[in-house]
Amino acid sequence: MSTPIALPAIHRETLPTGLSVVVAQRPGVPLAAVRLVLRGGSSLDPARRSGLAHLVALAARRGTRRRTGPEIDLAVESLGAELGAGVDEDATYFGLSAPVEELPRCMDILADVATHPIFPPAEVKRLKRREVAALAHDLDEPSVVADRAMLSAAFGDHPYGHSPEGRVRDLTEASRGDVVGFHSRHYRPSEAILVVVGKVELGEVLALVRKRFGAWRGPEGAEPPVRAPAAPETRVVVVDKPDITQSQVRIASQGFPRKSPDYVPGIVASALLGGGFTSRLMEAIRVNRGLSYGVRSRFSTSASGGVFFISTFTKVETTGEIVQVALDETARFSDEGPTAEELERTKSYLCGLFPLSLETHDQLAEKLADLALFDLPDDDIRLFRDHVRAIGADECRLAARRYFPLERRVVVAVGPAKAIAPALERFGPVSVVPARKMV
Repeated sequence: MSTPIALPAIHRETLPTGLSVVVAQRPGVPLAAVRLVLRGGSSLDPARRSGLAHLVALAARRGTRRRTGPEIDLAVESLGAELGAGVDEDATYFGLSAPVEELPRCMDILADVATHPIFPPAEVKRLKRREVAALAHDLDEPSVVADRAMLSAAFGDHPYGHSPEGRVRDLTEASRGDVVGFHSRHYRPSEAILVVVGKVELGEVLALVRKRFGAWRGPEGAEPPVRAPAAPETRVVVVDKPDITQSQVRIASQGFPRKSPDYVPGIVASALLGGGFTSRLMEAIRVNRGLSYGVRSRFSTSASGGVFFISTFTKVETTGEIVQVALDETARFSDEGPTAEELERTKSYLCGLFPLSLETHDQLAEKLADLALFDLPDDDIRLFRDHVRAIGADECRLAARRYFPLERRVVVAVGPAKAIAPALERFGPVSVVPARKMV
């Protein structure tokens, strides 16, 4: 058994407004990491408005009732702090890192940005133009196009079926009214989690949180849960990009939610199959055949579901071959499972890597926010290594048979359709879409 990972003293409480507060008193560098999490994320994007949650998060810090966007930038910089915002499918995140002595002023700015943005029209327009330009630039990145196409193919019209950044046509049509309306509907304390980690005094932090966030109000009730996604139908999606000489390939199948009991067996099985330089897929694809410099597999987990996928690239001429090798190796692993030596090596690797994800205050704040977001116990962190060590070969094989792309799966390939589509017909019905449809 491994030594449990020591967590600092953690205090949890819920304010009368519904805001969940988590404070971890951690010695070390005199910094504080703050993470404000709002449940929902890009899964709340309305129809034909993909990317709206992302746009709202970016625009929130571009002006409030008390400060202009440049004033916010100057204040954060002058205090030696960093303030950022991001969105994934399940949540919107505001991240603050600041010297402990400046935490009161920085927390004031964070609360102002999250609860009282005014979304200046000029700033919303500027951000829209910037984000649309960034999406258009993504067309020059075949790997990004492939990831977007995989989400669409695996999830379809499910709320997880688009990237948080959205699509060009949707962002172009989004109005300031859409931005204001989204904020008023979804930014509410009852759906928020505030995590503070650092060399802080508990009483001072709680008093500060109550002062800065105690008056925050929003719509009553909770966001409805995202429905569980259905398994994808077996098919092939070719994203036509005639100007490239290497194909980007994704093979995806249904995964599981983050809270699933299959989480740890799944990540061990995935690491064995395609998690590093000694994995099965790397041996078969790179070492034995020289089809690609890199290949990986992993589970992407969310609140209501997830996806397992294999990601690689190869010459256009070997697109069909690399898919076949990946599927053959996946089927072989699912039948045979890992050897004792493979399993021990992979578990040691995962156990050794995990503490590195907790080194900084920011990293711990992220982990604690995830515990709250997905309703997980502290033992998910403390006993992670024990949970990994307990996984046997049979559990890995069972996870592989449940989730690896053996039957219902989608194959996505980005490249010149005329050259690669015929080679992929053996893997399912083929549909061809222009690359521009992915952004």
